[in-house]
Amino acid sequence: MMSLAQFADVVDRHGPDPEAWPRSRRPGAEALLAASAEARALLARAGNLDALLVDYGGAEGSNAQAAGRVLARLAAPLPPQRSGLWSRLIPPALLEFDFAPAWPRFATLLAVGLLGFAVGLSDAGTALTKRSAAAIIGPPPASGSDLSVMLFEPDPLSTMR
Repeated sequence: MMSLAQFADVVDRHGPDPEAWPRSRRPGAEALLAASAEARALLARAGNLDALLVDYGGAEGSNAQAAGRVLARLAAPLPPQRSGLWSRLIPPALLEFDFAPAWPRFATLLAVGLLGFAVGLSDAGTALTKRSAAAIIGPPPASGSDLSVMLFEPDPLSTMR
């Protein structure tokens, strides 16, 4: 015999009409329905729900008409879209490309590149290099040497170039 949970599953899946139940499960469900008041109450609630859904949806003809209206509306061509400034200035192939996943990385790369370009044009890098060289090897001698002295003069430990 079928359990009440199994009967509820059959009714939930196939509805309250016993003709819609699978043939393999129908004898057990009908036996439980004959023996259990809880199963009959569950079947009555499912029948009430189906009746409410039919009342809410209206008659079959109006559902078919509504579905036909929706399908006709979907088949109609789209209204003309507004074209902005971007569509006139940028080639259409680039407008169709999806930059959304890559734009943060691209913006970061662009910002770092612009920062490097700005530092390269300024003398901040040169001033920093002269100050750090002075801190490491002392003030430059009168001959005007700079950090290159540290790189190209013989090594004091091995006296090799």
